Parts: sequence; structure tokens; C-alpha cells
Amino acid sequence: MPSYVTNANLSSTELAFCGGTAGVVSRVAIAPLDVVKIRMQLQTHRTHFSFGSKKMMDTSPVKYLNTIQALKTILKEEGIRGLYKGNMPAEYLYLSYSAVEFWAYKELEQRLERWDNKRQLLPHTLKTFGCGMIAGCTATTATYPFDLLRTRFAASVRGAERGYTTVTRAMIDIYRKEGLIGFYRGLWPAIIQIMPYMGLLFSSYDLFAKGFEKLRDEQVLTASYKPTHDMISGALSGLFSKTVVYPFDLVRKRLQMEGTPKIKRQSWLACLKMVVKQEGFRSLYKGLVPSLVKVGPANAVTFMVFEETKDILLWLKTRKDL
Repeated sequence: MPSYVTNANLSSTELAFCGGTAGVVSRVAIAPLDVVKIRMQLQTHRTHFSFGSKKMMDTSPVKYLNTIQALKTILKEEGIRGLYKGNMPAEYLYLSYSAVEFWAYKELEQRLERWDNKRQLLPHTLKTFGCGMIAGCTATTATYPFDLLRTRFAASVRGAERGYTTVTRAMIDIYRKEGLIGFYRGLWPAIIQIMPYMGLLFSSYDLFAKGFEKLRDEQVLTASYKPTHDMISGALSGLFSKTVVYPFDLVRKRLQMEGTPKIKRQSWLACLKMVVKQEGFRSLYKGLVPSLVKVGPANAVTFMVFEETKDILLWLKTRKDL
């Protein structure tokens, strides 16, 4: 049985078009929160849990304390453009990532359905989890240099020692100073993070969206609110998945900054241990709030635009056949 995401009347290429469109639209909506999340992730102060009456204080300077304060600070120091640093490579990333991801998901699902058609060995949820996991890995590997460029741009501040002015200049500078491997720093923790994240995202979205679909079929909910139902399904699946895998996202961002001044090169496991040792376990969730504030609307918009674009393509095909 196909998942809610795919459709038997649409090819992998057509789903890739739907995904790319959804990726571009969602990126425009969440760009400022993405910059805030990255700035907070790259701060190296120690974060404490506070259970007693006395609150442990860290004497190291902390520039970005929370989401609202960080937004105000960036606006004051860098203007509105500061909230969209790295937006161009990020647009490339979201366009190409979403297109590759939905294309791969469709291809994997078709092959898995053919293999398991008679055997019926795998439960449907496991199929959606596996297809989402592998599709995410494929898209991450294919588009990772754009993700790294987005991080480098978003992390740069005015007057910094190394400031990238254009995507082309940044690519030349990274290749000259760090080599080809410089474009793939942090890829391993990205893969580790994206496997459970995309697996959980697609499988949970399928469950939520099909739940709404069943309620529409039973006329408990109105069919005209389908876009809203798709948005809610996307938001809930994104919030759940991101919370589970967030520590790996933080480690990935730290590793992506290797090769920049004052950032020592290390493995992802060493980086994870160092963050816990020097900054505390809670620091693995630095930037979680802006990340969740971002990921909820981002996935809501992504899946809603994806489903609406899919419906438009199906409608055009129906008219063409008349």
C-alpha cells in the first residue's frame, strides 16, 4: 500500500518537482530562525540544569541568550540582511534537497512494494520509516556542500576575520584552504542524525495525515480543510522528529565550522564528548527552541505546499486526459 506522500499517478520526477517547490517556499518563511539557531548552536558557554535555589552562573560571555534577544541583537548589529545570511546557498539546499529526497522516496517505495508485494513481511510503518531514512541519507549526501555553505554564511558576523561575500568566493576559499574534504565536514554526524530524523518524519507524517484522511472519509472533518490538516500533520511530525535527534544536529554544526579560525578539527564522537564535558549535557540542546519554532512551521509549509502542488499536477493530468 503506497504511503500518503506518494501517488500512483505521479512519477518520481513529478514528485521531485513538488518537493523542490515546497522546499523553496518553506525556506523563505523560516530563514531568520535558522540563522538564530545556528548562532546559538555555535556558542561554547556551559549550560546548566538548575534544580536548587541557587542558579549556577557561567562567567563566560554569552551573546545570544534566547530567540527573541538573538533576533533583536542581529537586527541591531547587522540589519535585516543579517537575518538572511546564507539564504542563497540555503535556497539551493532546500530546492535540491527536497527534490532529491522526494524522488528517492518514491523510487525506494516502488522497489520495496514490488519486493514485498507477495511476502507481506514488513509492516507499513516500517516501510515508510526505511524509505524516509534512506531518502534522507541520499539527499543529505548529494546536497551537503550547500548545507555547509549555509552554516558558514549564517555564522559569519560583520567585521569577522573570515567573511564570505558571495557563494562563488566562499567555494573557492574553502577549496583552496581545506580541499575537497572541506565541503563535507560534519557529513558523518549529519548522516547519523538524518537517518532517524527522516525515518521518524515520514513515518509519523504518514500516520498523522492518514488519520486526518480517515476522519475526512468518515465526514467527521470537512474535506475543504485538507491543506490545514496537512499542515498540522507536517508540524507535529517535524517537532517530534527534531527533538529526538537534535544533539546530532548541534555536533554537525560544530564540525562544519572546522577550518575556520579557533575551531579545532576532531571526530564527531570526540566533539560530542567535548560538548558534554566542557559545556554540560544540556548544551547538546542549545538552540532547540528556535529550532522547534522553525521546524514546526517549516514542515507545515513544506508538506502543505507539497500536497497542494501534487494535487495541481493530478488535476492537470485529469484535464489533459479529457
